[in-house]
Amino acid sequence: MTIDKIIDNYIKRKKYRQINSVLLWLNGEFVANCYYNGFDENSRNVIKSVAKSITSAVAGIMIDKGLLKSVDEPVYKFIPQFNEGRDLHHRMITVRHLLTMTSGIYWQGGVHYHCPMLDQMFRSDNWIGHIADIVVVDIPGTKYLYKEWDILLLAEVLNYISGDLYEFTNQNLYKPLGIESKGWFQSASGTYYTIGNNDKNEKLSDLTAMELFKIGKLFLDNGVYEDKQILSKKYIDMAIAPSPAESGYGFMWWRGDEWYGCRGYGGQSITVVPKKKLIMVTQATPTARGMGYHDLIWDIIGEMEND
Repeated sequence: MTIDKIIDNYIKRKKYRQINSVLLWLNGEFVANCYYNGFDENSRNVIKSVAKSITSAVAGIMIDKGLLKSVDEPVYKFIPQFNEGRDLHHRMITVRHLLTMTSGIYWQGGVHYHCPMLDQMFRSDNWIGHIADIVVVDIPGTKYLYKEWDILLLAEVLNYISGDLYEFTNQNLYKPLGIESKGWFQSASGTYYTIGNNDKNEKLSDLTAMELFKIGKLFLDNGVYEDKQILSKKYIDMAIAPSPAESGYGFMWWRGDEWYGCRGYGGQSITVVPKKKLIMVTQATPTARGMGYHDLIWDIIGEMEND
C-alpha cells in the first residue's frame, strides 16, 4: 500500500475532516503529498502559532548578524514601558525568557485557548502598554507558561531592532527560502501579531504546506538552504534544546526525545525526526475545539513500518 493511501485511510478512519494538507518527506524525497477539502500545493492556510517558531528563527538571524547581542539581553532596553517601574520584575525579563515562555507575566488562556485576555488587549489603544500593566506573578525564568504575551513582546523587541519585523523576515528568511508572504497585521500602535485570535484580525500569516516544509528542512539541515547559511547551527541547537523550566519546549519550538517542531492552533504543524531523516507537515481548518492531530505522524510512521 502506498504511503498516500495509508494516510488517506487513517484520516478517514479517524474522521479528521478538517485536515487540508499532509506532506511527508523521508530520506531525501517526498513519499506523500496529500490534499483535501479542495486544497492543493498552491493553497494557503493560516499557520497560527507556527508563526511563533518562525519568529524565534528570526531572532536567531538577528543574533547571527550582531543586531541582537544575545538571548540574555534585557527586554527593557527595547521596550520603554518595561523600564518605567510598573512592576519590580520588569527589568529582570530577558529575550531568553520570552523565547522560553517564562516571562512570569500573568496569563489565562481560557477554554480551548480562546484567550479572553487577548480580547481585552485588542480593545486597548496601546497593546504593549496594556501588557506592561499586567502583574508579573512568577520570577522571570522560573516557571513555564505558554502565553501570547511573550510572542507579542518578542515581536516588539525584534521590530525595534530591525526597524520593521515583517520586512526583515521577508528579506532574511522568507525570500532566501522562496517563501511568499503578504504584509502582516499590526496594531494601531505598531505591534506585530500575525497569529490572530478567533480569526478576528486581518493579514494573519498564511503559508503553503511546501513553505512550511522549507522551515522544517532549514532546521534539519542546520540552517543551510541551497548551500547558503541562512541561520546558524548554534542558534538552532539552542532553539531545539530543552528549556530548564519545561523539557518539552525550547525557544518557541516544541520538542521530544526524538523530534522537534512547530505547533499551531487547530492542526498546523511541522514535525522533524532527525534520526529518521523525516519531516511531516499538516495543515487544517481550525475549529472551536482546537484539534491538534498530533497522533497522525506517530501512527503513520508505525503503519509504514508495519506495512
